[in-house]
Amino acid sequence: MRKNKALVFVLIGVVMVSYSGPLVKAALMEGATPITVAFLRMVLSALFMLPVALKKAEGKSPLAELKTTSAKTRIAIALSALCLALHYFTWMTSLNETSTFASVALVCTQPLFVAALSYLLFKEKIKKAALPGAAIAVIGAVLIGLSGLTDAFGSSFGDFLALLGALMMAGHWLFGRSLRKQLNAPCYTLSIYVLTALFLLVLMPFSGGFSMPGKSILYILGLAVGCTLLGHALFTYALGAVSANVVSFALLFEPVGAMVWAILFFGEIPTPLLLLGGGCILVGLALYLYGDMKKNGA
Repeated sequence: MRKNKALVFVLIGVVMVSYSGPLVKAALMEGATPITVAFLRMVLSALFMLPVALKKAEGKSPLAELKTTSAKTRIAIALSALCLALHYFTWMTSLNETSTFASVALVCTQPLFVAALSYLLFKEKIKKAALPGAAIAVIGAVLIGLSGLTDAFGSSFGDFLALLGALMMAGHWLFGRSLRKQLNAPCYTLSIYVLTALFLLVLMPFSGGFSMPGKSILYILGLAVGCTLLGHALFTYALGAVSANVVSFALLFEPVGAMVWAILFFGEIPTPLLLLGGGCILVGLALYLYGDMKKNGA
């Protein structure tokens, strides 16, 4: 694939994933529960990718490949899926409690949680060049938390849930980092989607139950088709021609897009303090990613 074409895919992907927060909020406003939205998103995503995933990769179907994996690998897959299930549940619940921009900006701090967990678990040190960016992003998160005390659309509890969602996504990513070295992408992705849906189904009776009234299914379909397949799938495809760092930087525009859609559709005008906090997070993450790139000579 040509690099220019890949960059177009990245641009389209950013636009599509920026719809994620507003689509979830729209489904919630129609009366769907967060656990329902998360569950149906995973089920639909798994069904949509099933025909592609079942094609044999390197002579193996995903099911046949899973049968040859060790018990340790299967446990890691289950834990990765559990982290993703908890990510979706906590983040989507946060959209019921706080503003769309605050929720999306805070959940985007997952690279910082990845770095912290990598240090605690694997003693992987953060390069000094990345520390100033991390500090600025943390300050931004604190400012958003403070804005939640006064913002009509905000809530400190909702902000906490968004941060918890970022932590869960970091756990999912760390498990996935090692699993992707052992499994083909179709096998890993389909397994994760199916198991995540199952975990969400188990949690459902204790987390608001199943509710899918009115037009909420249309918004959930938009999540599965637009944000997952035309968003994240395009990023995966583009990685064949551009580096992961390009995608990481591009994703920093997701909260900006989410804020624009939230203003247009829900009238969520961010307060100056929220804008300052969100801006600090985005600038901090950009500096952090740049400093982390230098570690690998990128």
